[in-house]
Amino acid sequence: MSGRASPRVLLILTEFPPSFGGMQTHAVHLCRHLHRRGYHIEVATYRGPAVDFPFPVHRCLSRIGFAENLRLLEALAERIRPCLLYASTIFYGRLAARTGIPMIARSPGNDVLRPWIAWPYRWLSRTVSTPWFEDILYRRFRKLEWPERIESLLLERRRAEMAESLRHLRCVLANSHYTAGLLEQLTVSNVDILPGGVDARHFHPLRDTRDELGLPKDKFLLMTACRLVPKKGLDLLMRATARLPGVHLVIAGEGRQLPACVSLAQQLGITQRVTFAGRVSHEDLRRYYWAADQFVLASREHVDPRTGLRDVETMGRVLCEAHAAGVPVVASRSGGIPTIVDHGRNGLLFEEDNPDALIDSIERLRNNTGLCRSLVKEGFHDAIERWDWSVICQFHERIFSASW
Repeated sequence: MSGRASPRVLLILTEFPPSFGGMQTHAVHLCRHLHRRGYHIEVATYRGPAVDFPFPVHRCLSRIGFAENLRLLEALAERIRPCLLYASTIFYGRLAARTGIPMIARSPGNDVLRPWIAWPYRWLSRTVSTPWFEDILYRRFRKLEWPERIESLLLERRRAEMAESLRHLRCVLANSHYTAGLLEQLTVSNVDILPGGVDARHFHPLRDTRDELGLPKDKFLLMTACRLVPKKGLDLLMRATARLPGVHLVIAGEGRQLPACVSLAQQLGITQRVTFAGRVSHEDLRRYYWAADQFVLASREHVDPRTGLRDVETMGRVLCEAHAAGVPVVASRSGGIPTIVDHGRNGLLFEEDNPDALIDSIERLRNNTGLCRSLVKEGFHDAIERWDWSVICQFHERIFSASW
């Protein structure tokens, strides 16, 4: 820690428990690591229910009023006087300019593709941030069938705010080579690539779990875990399943495409060969990995036909989890996936939206035990040596030390 007894860091982590997902998991592991290492950390996050942590968590930010958030964060930084600012997205660089404090940001990729700065204007920012008003607006927005249409109306202004933020960041940690490429298109040169993030010990394979999950023991089990949205290519995976005898597919996750997926299973005549597991907690997800013969991520780049907004798999944390769980991996050559899956070494890649290539990859692994063992061994090694949270957090520390 560069000789500092207790460096002060203010972390702006808009996604934080009690909700959980990829960004929340990253935030919690980083915070706990820094706290154990003796850093004086404080977290600023969205308003919401309190969860106990051994460091201060300021639940003060609005999901809508971006300019109001900047004002609140500036006041918080003035009071805390940190020597470094860290943000889980690339949107808050103006804070570094206002305070003179160096800032590092992480980019999960989709913050570049479709910046989620809800209200990117100063005017009305404080008004829309009023808790009762924000709750009404946010609930109504989440119920919209096509929220992307509203997003597209504000996209130009959001991108301008994002570009201004990037000018003031000391360093950006991109989650893949794909995300780094997006940032370079915005003329950002101070980019380090830091993929991964998995608790390898948590996912370490322990036992056969098919009985307890109610899954067939006499079938070849394919598994995927994802939000049920167009970019995940679930239709492609289900059509491939229909063409593969003796295969059962497990889909862990929820999303607005569930009715369409159920309907497609009926059309393909594979209703009895697909298990929709629904939302699975992070604690329980490993049991599905352990049950699987292969993990498949069939993602594709999706462009919304109404708005032109792109949605891409910028990394794929589930791939790191599958490797840690000792499951052979098949994935599309889409977005940031090749940063995690090295074709022929720790998994197999197929060209996105190519059903024949997907089927060939699944069958190749299914029929080649030696290749399967080799891919699993390399993937497990990567999960421990490259993507484990201990490695990710130590990398953050090195970047922090170089930025004081």
